[in-house]
Amino acid sequence: AHNNLGRAMAQSGQLPDAIAEFQAAIRIRPDYWSGHSNLGNALSQIPGRLADAIAEYQTALRIRPDSAVAHNNLGYALSQIPGRLPDAVAEYRQALQLDAGFADAHYNLAAALLRMSGHDPEALAEFEAVLRLKPSPRLQQIVERLRARIR
Repeated sequence: AHNNLGRAMAQSGQLPDAIAEFQAAIRIRPDYWSGHSNLGNALSQIPGRLADAIAEYQTALRIRPDSAVAHNNLGYALSQIPGRLPDAVAEYRQALQLDAGFADAHYNLAAALLRMSGHDPEALAEFEAVLRLKPSPRLQQIVERLRARIR
């Protein structure tokens, strides 16, 4: 119940209250991977708390290493830290190894690859995967521009 209430509060922008609810859920069940992951999500939205968010994602993954969601979330947090983009890419790839149809992980991997020199063709392939999973006119435009840039 605390985890669900925390998610609702986080969605409505009540981050301090959401964090308190996720922490309450974790106090009751310290091995609740979803509570740790959700706490990481809330913490990642607060300036200066990215390291705490990463620690929560890592805890979630120690509890449930097969969570594609936690790998994706950890990847996204790592991508925000200078010099950690290769680590982020590894987390996105792990998420996709666990769930090849995870559109958000494909998108995040593509975006990270675009930020790395020489990886445009790989980024294009990932964006095309997202487009197959979740067609979007906006994403179609991105794919077309990237194709033109690679030619």
